[in-house]
Amino acid sequence: MSTFGTDGIRGRANVDIGPQIAMALGNALVAVLGPRIAVARDTRPSGPMLVAATIAGITTAGGEAVDLGVLPTSGLSALVARLGLSGGVMVTASHNPPADNGLKAVGSTGAKLTEAERRSVEARLGGALDHAAIPGGVTVVTDAGERYVAAVLDVVPRGRWLLGHTVAIDSANGAAAGLAGRVLVALGARVITLGDGAGGAINVGCGAMAPDALVATVAAHEASAGIALDGDGDRGVLVTAEGAVLDGDALLWLCAEGEVVVGTIMSNGGLEAGLAARGIELLRTPVGDAHVAAAMRETGAAVGGEPSGHVLFADGLPTADGLVATLRALHPDPRGLAARLSGLPRFAQLNLAVKIAPARIPVTDSIASALRSDGARVVVRASGTEPVVRLMVEHADPEVARVGLEQLRSALIG
Repeated sequence: MSTFGTDGIRGRANVDIGPQIAMALGNALVAVLGPRIAVARDTRPSGPMLVAATIAGITTAGGEAVDLGVLPTSGLSALVARLGLSGGVMVTASHNPPADNGLKAVGSTGAKLTEAERRSVEARLGGALDHAAIPGGVTVVTDAGERYVAAVLDVVPRGRWLLGHTVAIDSANGAAAGLAGRVLVALGARVITLGDGAGGAINVGCGAMAPDALVATVAAHEASAGIALDGDGDRGVLVTAEGAVLDGDALLWLCAEGEVVVGTIMSNGGLEAGLAARGIELLRTPVGDAHVAAAMRETGAAVGGEPSGHVLFADGLPTADGLVATLRALHPDPRGLAARLSGLPRFAQLNLAVKIAPARIPVTDSIASALRSDGARVVVRASGTEPVVRLMVEHADPEVARVGLEQLRSALIG
């Protein structure tokens, strides 16, 4: 039976992840978290199948399934907290291709499951389902999208501060399609939409994973900025008026405050150096926004995130929201981004995914040690969301990074 990785259960729909595991998860969450469990999904073709199975698991256990329909992950988390529910399930594979799908779970606060909750849920996934004497029911929330828009507007700078600005938004044909543009209009922007549904495939040639179309649109319309989201809306990247694409590290730089900002082992060394010059410590965690959130709670940090564009705010929504992050970074003047980025250095950071068994990772240890002794930063890890080993080599000298990455790749593939 599948278990939780970096960000839930994920794989090829109906191959790695199907109705059986979805039903088991819904059933387990009632036992571990309580009777009222929300369910939402992104726009993948397999989404309705997995939602139906999740709801079946919840109601079989005697719980109440609260169906939110198509909604960003952060919308699910916000509504779980605002409606006083026991927890929630998001049916999504986030930035993965359309044929994939996945299951993310949140607790009663809307945040990702705690380690103890996750272990309890996993322990029940392979066992027999709970069957209540009286099955539960289903409540459909018909205005979940409107509630999500309101939740976002509650945690971004208020007022019509985008009045006079044109902003392009690419929702990756995903869960934020039709919703993100409404937030921008409420803030006063003239909005150009891309990847806004209408039969487009989720994450294919659009959104945060493929921002080229957004860059071209910003240029063509002389827009002040562009925002690209992924399939479930939890990560975002910015495009400046000049056409530069800004990742999560740049968003952290633009939003940094206080004495500590939380990043991960993948955060660029330039961000760490730049923040240090501003008197701010970059605290690194393992990959995964659940780790970032835990470190933020422990340190009292106001903001934390990952280079992918997952950015969390202590006073934001319970889970990462790409629209919230990019709007906070844009404020107060979308056309002033270039000047605000002038103090952010970037080290050469090269990444590669290798399809090889994680058991091969130790063969790179000696190479990684040698590279580190030369001043490089090296990360070799098994992906938590895909069947690959991820390699990263970072150095101020791009050639050192390039040679080091090739050495690691060669060692892994033999």
